[in-house]
Amino acid sequence: MKTHCIFFPFSHISQDQLAALQAFFSSFAFFPASADLQHSIRLRELVDKGTAVPVFVSRDDLTLVDRQFEQYMDWAKIHKGNEHNLRFLLNGNPYFTSDSDLTAIKSQIRGKRESIKPQQSPKEALLKDLLFLKMAEQCDRDNENTDLQLKSVEKNTSRMLSTLLGEDDPMKAKAYGGKPGSPDVGTIMTRERIEAWARCMMQFNAGENTAESSVFATTSEAVFDYLETISSDTINALDIDLIKVHENECENKIGWQRQFFEQEICAAKGDLDRLNHLPEVTDECSLSGQIKMSLFSGNNIHNLFHLKDKQIRVCWIRLKR
Repeated sequence: MKTHCIFFPFSHISQDQLAALQAFFSSFAFFPASADLQHSIRLRELVDKGTAVPVFVSRDDLTLVDRQFEQYMDWAKIHKGNEHNLRFLLNGNPYFTSDSDLTAIKSQIRGKRESIKPQQSPKEALLKDLLFLKMAEQCDRDNENTDLQLKSVEKNTSRMLSTLLGEDDPMKAKAYGGKPGSPDVGTIMTRERIEAWARCMMQFNAGENTAESSVFATTSEAVFDYLETISSDTINALDIDLIKVHENECENKIGWQRQFFEQEICAAKGDLDRLNHLPEVTDECSLSGQIKMSLFSGNNIHNLFHLKDKQIRVCWIRLKR
């Protein structure tokens, strides 16, 4: 993998996430938990340009996961969350195990027996991770579509009120006062997302060499905060609350991104003097962003990313509207 930025731990890339990635990085790798990008025209266009580098799943593995995924979706449509039917489905599924039923919980509290998890083969564990990522991807996509529809309604309502109230009416400001950005999807099952994503990337990508010269980039503050919490050794390399970035059509964007990434790597290596020479945006681009970068290490981090004795460079980025 030639790109030095790896987007994680999401398989679905929303419009807001993609905008942030394109603003800060000239290219990025990502794991779509699929064998192709037939459902995403915008990502296919970026792949053709060399901006996005997908890490695909083998079709043989995906066939088994897709079949199980469709089974769960069919169950959800029919039963609408009926607990009894879900437990029956879980019991018949070799990729999902659970010791969270009421009897098991009572036994653990009373100390009568320990919970024994059945051994899983590497293949079963991989299929379980892929199935989890596909479910998370579907959830994130559905939530984004709902969020976009709500924003469209808010925009139309604001436009209508603005027309009725007039441009100089003080109520106009309230009419446009919607919530900026989108909800942080990383707050949902944070550790499980990172763990499943990391195992799949190790399986389908280049292994430990991936982290040597790469930056793991996330748009989720919850993911960044979680890693900061479990890391036993954290080095804060970069923390910029407001930085001007270029818009997609700007001819200065590629050069700025290259220079910015070089400065970012220098900061990660401890060359703090270079922080005073971060590239500035001097044209008419109006976008601003925020970035934090830390180096995480320790047993918890190494076990989570399945990388031994390596510092993990992680940056959190977002655009400010």
